Amino acid sequence: MDTRKPLYSDLIAVDAIPPLPATAATLLVMLSDPDVEVEALALVIERDPPLSARLLGIANSAFYAPPSPVMTVKDAIVRVLGLTMVRNLSFGMALAGGFSAVACPRFDLSNYWMMALGTADLASSMARAAGLEGSPDPDITYIVGLLHNLGELLLVHLRPEEMDEALRRLSDDPASSLVEHERAIIGMDHWAAGAFLARHWQLPPIIGASIERFDDDGQPDEGRQLIHLVRAARCWLAGVVAGKPGELRVAGVDVDYCESRSADFLDRYDALRVLARSMV
Repeated sequence: MDTRKPLYSDLIAVDAIPPLPATAATLLVMLSDPDVEVEALALVIERDPPLSARLLGIANSAFYAPPSPVMTVKDAIVRVLGLTMVRNLSFGMALAGGFSAVACPRFDLSNYWMMALGTADLASSMARAAGLEGSPDPDITYIVGLLHNLGELLLVHLRPEEMDEALRRLSDDPASSLVEHERAIIGMDHWAAGAFLARHWQLPPIIGASIERFDDDGQPDEGRQLIHLVRAARCWLAGVVAGKPGELRVAGVDVDYCESRSADFLDRYDALRVLARSMV
């Protein structure tokens, strides 16, 4: 009997995966361009009206609290978010635009965006404060944090009934793991699905590698600190969402900074919830 583990391509029909959206494909090129100009980035985003509207909504949200209303994409870049964040945010939103969660009623899309946006924001700020040699680049940490749960969208899009059942089992037994239910019902979990998708779309290798090893404590040294920061941010945020905020402690990041950053984040948490709901 052939007992080999099935390939991911056997579990997920490649022809069912949405193609990389055109705007995302253009932004993907810009991700690797250190000399991208504000005007060029703004033009790409403005050619996609739904993306422009979402970006302006984010820039004007209470979470980022601009001193005055932001009316244009260029203003969002220059006055509030910065070029790199706008590029990364727009890329993440464009990627997610090809998926539908309608057929999976138990999947909370606003919670998806809350975890994506909150993890990215918190992890990237800790990357800036990390004092360890070889600390990850904050901008790379942000994009990995923003896309770390992308596999959830893929599984919900392709296997909505199975994911709904996995979420039902998790609801019935909150102490269990969604990953365990996904593996039992679908044959793969959302970490594997996200890594598969990142490689299928030919995203920067660090994204797929980080997602694939996200739930693995035995990963090699390369990339460990980046995954550690993103995982720590997600775990702390999950506690906040569950109404059980703990202490934020991250190796290599000053304790006082962690306390200050977590307190600031809690002050803005309600604004993050409102922002996440606006993404649905």
